[in-house]
Amino acid sequence: MSSNEERRKGLRAMMPTQMLFNLLDSAGDYIRGQNSTVKRLAALDAETTPRPKTESHILLDKIDRKLSLILSILAESSTRKTYMNQAMVQDISEFGLSFAHYTDFPIGTYLEIGLVLPYSEARMMDIAGRVVRILDHDESLTNERFMYGFEFTDILGSDQNEIVQWIFTKQREEIRRRRENI
Repeated sequence: MSSNEERRKGLRAMMPTQMLFNLLDSAGDYIRGQNSTVKRLAALDAETTPRPKTESHILLDKIDRKLSLILSILAESSTRKTYMNQAMVQDISEFGLSFAHYTDFPIGTYLEIGLVLPYSEARMMDIAGRVVRILDHDESLTNERFMYGFEFTDILGSDQNEIVQWIFTKQREEIRRRRENI
């Protein structure tokens, strides 16, 4: 069984909600704010400085550069990423989601998405991925919207865990509803 077939069998939940997204030219165009910042901090620690300076000069120089970087991080965190497009999510799993949009995306299109799980913390997840399949094109029901399968290629583990917990919560609610109707 291929990994894609295994992923399709993962836990899924219906999630009719809105997602925001931007088109990317390639997977390499995606930059997560915090990851790039951590890499920049590590690069500062790894830098070597010329010998003529004293140890205290080297230390003060590193502190100065780190403080400048921390201030830029704080400025970045106060401004959110701007997403230019909207789509409707149909369902979600820990590995990806399906969404509807009017644009005809080819398979392999890379997107960065902003996603907030319904009835959860109002924290936007920043996720990158690609369109892996075209699920449906229903002119009568969706006003000529295309349905896509989207695979996550860059997602924080904490976001993935939050999605799994959200799916379990939805499934427990569905089981309770079924028991009440019996």
